[in-house]
Amino acid sequence: MVLGAAAFVIVRALLVWLGRALVGSGLALSYASSAQAQATDVDAGALDAASVASAAAVAEAGALPNGNPSNLLPTAEPSGDNGLVTIRARVLGKGDKDPLVGAAITLGLQVIAEADENGRIEISLTPGTHRLQIQQPGYEPLDVVVEARRGRSMDEESIIRLSPRLVGERYETVVVPKDLRADRITLRQEELTRTPGTLGDPLRVIEVLPGVSQVVWPAAMYTVRGANPGNTGFFLDGVRMPSLYHFALGPSVIHPFFIEQVDFYPGGYPARYGRYVSGIVAVKTTQPKVDRPHGSVDVRLLDAGGIVATPINNGRGSVAVAGRVSYTGLLLSLLSPDLTFNYWDYQTRLEHKLGPGKLTLFVFGSGDHIGRKDGTKQDIFANISTHRFTVRWNGTVGKGRLEASTLVGRDSSSTFIPELNNLPVSVKSLISASRIGYERALSAKLDLDVGADLEVQSFAPQSVATPFPPQNLLANRTSILSGSYASLVYRPAPWFSIAPGLRYDLLAQEGVTRFEPGPRANARLRIGARTWLKAAGGRFVQLPSLPVTVPGFENFGLKSIGTQSSIQGSFGAETAMPWDLTLDTTAFYQRLRVSDLASIFTYEVQTNLLELRDGRSYGLEVLVRRDVSKQLYGWLSYTLSKSERVYPPLNTVAPSDWDQRHILNLVASYRLRKGYQIGGRIHYNTGRPYPVFNEGSLAASGNSGASILYGKLPDFYQVDLRFDRRWVFDRYTLDFYLELINTTLTQQVFDMKRRPDGSIDRRGFRIALPSIGLHAEW
Repeated sequence: MVLGAAAFVIVRALLVWLGRALVGSGLALSYASSAQAQATDVDAGALDAASVASAAAVAEAGALPNGNPSNLLPTAEPSGDNGLVTIRARVLGKGDKDPLVGAAITLGLQVIAEADENGRIEISLTPGTHRLQIQQPGYEPLDVVVEARRGRSMDEESIIRLSPRLVGERYETVVVPKDLRADRITLRQEELTRTPGTLGDPLRVIEVLPGVSQVVWPAAMYTVRGANPGNTGFFLDGVRMPSLYHFALGPSVIHPFFIEQVDFYPGGYPARYGRYVSGIVAVKTTQPKVDRPHGSVDVRLLDAGGIVATPINNGRGSVAVAGRVSYTGLLLSLLSPDLTFNYWDYQTRLEHKLGPGKLTLFVFGSGDHIGRKDGTKQDIFANISTHRFTVRWNGTVGKGRLEASTLVGRDSSSTFIPELNNLPVSVKSLISASRIGYERALSAKLDLDVGADLEVQSFAPQSVATPFPPQNLLANRTSILSGSYASLVYRPAPWFSIAPGLRYDLLAQEGVTRFEPGPRANARLRIGARTWLKAAGGRFVQLPSLPVTVPGFENFGLKSIGTQSSIQGSFGAETAMPWDLTLDTTAFYQRLRVSDLASIFTYEVQTNLLELRDGRSYGLEVLVRRDVSKQLYGWLSYTLSKSERVYPPLNTVAPSDWDQRHILNLVASYRLRKGYQIGGRIHYNTGRPYPVFNEGSLAASGNSGASILYGKLPDFYQVDLRFDRRWVFDRYTLDFYLELINTTLTQQVFDMKRRPDGSIDRRGFRIALPSIGLHAEW
């Protein structure tokens, strides 16, 4: 108490001395308390002791409306015949220095001014003492006291900083329009970076969505609705990518700063996308408005990276450069003492206004390496690099919106194929892809979306001789893939919409050309004030694919294998529930024809790596969700499904390798006071079928079916915890997070072998994966 009183006296004396020293300068400012000093910052020209005393008197006369301490804004002397006082200030966000466009200045219940595009305000008041409030959605309101006094007029601006709202209900919710062409789940904001169990990575969030099964935790490899992992497509700004993840434990290859939105289509995706028979992950990148130099640095347990961005050409454009590199850590040594693992990525994005739209140049690349530390015979498990250069323009043309892009790239991959006696292979590929799309409203009830795309890719593989036919996978080849599409959205009434679409793909490879139609449709019907019924269906095609997609090992086998296809249908309902919850249920059924690894039971000597198999999958998906704008947000997702294949030579119907009957995820995050946030995830999945070989045997070496049986991997569950803390300073923010995945230490079994005594050897690992990081942004 004595120390506090002494400190108050000292501070007051300093303020009085400083006010007297600067009296007459025309500006006066005071913080009524150190707490409020953390909520606002004013670069004033002077400080007047009399004004300080006046402000203190006003504060003592009564509490301000929101209970915040009072502040004194700088003012100029009365000017003009009306004797009004002119106040000039600039309103910025605390921590990021962004101008708060549209920030409202209120006097009593009346809005007397709003900040312009640069955050500047200018108001005129009668001489005397006034209490004002500054408000902006998503920020804490700030109460200030204005004191008019005699003195020399000044032109300097005050800088007022509003603290972002870190707790409680947020003022604004980003409303993402429902895609009437197809059913999707959209993720934005904190759902992309703070979802527990995803290592803070935007693209790993899909693993906790309905319909998605993770092949083996914690690798970023997923199956969707019972299809193969290689049947799921990844698109970046509408252009196909072989993958958007680093290999194994690595994060996504795009810096989170560039990712604005992630759309997940578990099936029945729109006609603008094509050539995949399962789900689609569509990533939309952006470069937020940059009115000043901006940067951030991330330091994590496994890697470090950063980004810098700045406006160019007087704000007509902006440029941003980002990169990340991994480093050896204690965790990797614990996981596997004899392996090396590293990755890197880079991105450069340039945006500039061009005509009625915007031109975007985006250059990015990534690399992954996994090998042995001792450099033995097989010292490389995977060595992958990808580079892309894209040019995109989108803007208004006529009464619609046009988007056109072109891409060139190079991939290089070295790995081995376990199914072919660990055959070492490497491949280099060049790719060129272009697309154009146009959207416009034909009337108030009818929208049109048309476009086309073209992809040309050449492959130059290298491998040692093998007695097994590679089915064009290891041959020099060029693939030409193109497609055109048209879709309509018709809304004859507010309670009904239907969206028919047609896509036509041309596939040319191995001297073979095929034309594949892809009709599809989506319909929605409102049956109450808060409930919608939805239905979708369509046909989808794809070239043969490996079970897991690897850059450089795609677009093969059109002549020797054929095309994959699926016919899908779904029906469901969406409804709003109490406590701001939404319930989304979807029943699905799909007939599949996919490229699986050739049967290990029916061939004495395996003659092919892949074969087409018929199959089907069906099930029910449930999603209960609370919006990210709420203090408590998250979702519950549950998938009940069955995936089957027809196996030769007897055309036996049996569960597929990706059949997981039950998958459950419960995700929740809660914002506490003072920038704290806690969250967690509970995950459970049943085991999937797995071939059990005798120890030391391989299917490709000629084992008979008698020595091979199918077993089932054990069920797996885990509990993940996440803690976040944000500090907001005047000119930068600091975020710390700690995440612990698999706190239950459940064993993840990834392989099973039969011992000579007939018992089963389950091979796996039992680890709790920690993730700790620090993010600084200015």
